[in-house]
Amino acid sequence: MKRIVFSIVPIRPFRLDLTVWALRRRPTNQIDYWDGSTFRRVLEIDHKPLEISVEQEGPADRARLVVNATARDLAQSTQVEVKNQLARMLGLRQDLSSF
Repeated sequence: MKRIVFSIVPIRPFRLDLTVWALRRRPTNQIDYWDGSTFRRVLEIDHKPLEISVEQEGPADRARLVVNATARDLAQSTQVEVKNQLARMLGLRQDLSSF
C-alpha cells in the first residue's frame, strides 16, 4: 500500500466535526465514518478505491486539515483529485464568515 499525507487550509471559519455531522445525517451511515476526531471514507479515483482520513488541527478560525490517502497505487494527480473531492464534499471553499 502507498500513502500520501498533505494538508488543506479551508476557508475559515471551519469545523470538521460539525461538517461531518451534517454530512453523515444518520449514525448508521457506513460510508462517512466519524470517530470524534477523524473523518474516514473511501473515494474512487481513476476507477480505483482510495481510503482517506481527515483530521482538523487548530480551532475554527485557524483550521488546517491533515489528509492521509492510502491505496495500492497512487498516480501523481491523486493529491489534486482528493483535494477537489474533499473541497466539494466538505464545502472547504464556502465562505461562512457572515453565517
